[in-house]
Amino acid sequence: MLRIAYLEDEAPTAKTLQAYIDRYAQEKSLSVQAAHFPCAEEFLFQNPKHYDLLLMDIRMGGMSGMEAAKQVRRLDPAVAIIFITSLAQYAVKSYEVEALDFILKPVSYYQFSMKLDRAIRIINRNQDVNFQVAVDRGTLILPSRQVMYVEVTNHDLVYHAESGVYRARGSLAKLESRLQGRPFLRVSSSHLVNLRYLSGISGSAVILTNGESLWISRAKKARVMAAIAEYLGGSI
Repeated sequence: MLRIAYLEDEAPTAKTLQAYIDRYAQEKSLSVQAAHFPCAEEFLFQNPKHYDLLLMDIRMGGMSGMEAAKQVRRLDPAVAIIFITSLAQYAVKSYEVEALDFILKPVSYYQFSMKLDRAIRIINRNQDVNFQVAVDRGTLILPSRQVMYVEVTNHDLVYHAESGVYRARGSLAKLESRLQGRPFLRVSSSHLVNLRYLSGISGSAVILTNGESLWISRAKKARVMAAIAEYLGGSI
């Protein structure tokens, strides 16, 4: 379920945004819950943390979208924000609140769908997948964000995390499929790497932030290098 709030005080634009959201959800086969707020004050009165994506008009009666975004950031530093504005110079200040992007009015569906494609990739990338791993006193819930890499050894998955090393039964291929859309990359038949912990590349190996190096298989090298270049460019 993708939860979207759109702040827009112009009724025709609000109607257009709702129509675009409905069309996008249908085309992408997504479950989307959208809520319209005609002013920033009404939006801030309820809990802004209920949403994954905010579409915010910058110029509105009362509090501006920029001021509203600053308040949102105090409550939720991670929520994706896309500004909607008729003046490009206003969008330049979007970096102040770490906005993801901006859309210029009048909003076209092509522009809207392209921006949402990128937003959803980033939202999915930032969402954790939780793993259950065995520990001495029971089971530990291990968020994917904390996992540096996973290797397969004798039909066991070995999770190398910030907090330690954990084992669990499983298939690396199934785990890779489960992590699709997140910044995990299969660099060999035995290793799945979290690119958040990528420090560099040396010859045919990836270097992690903890100093470990993992070999890239010859068969996968071209795809691995392309995927790393795409990640460093901010595309996944």
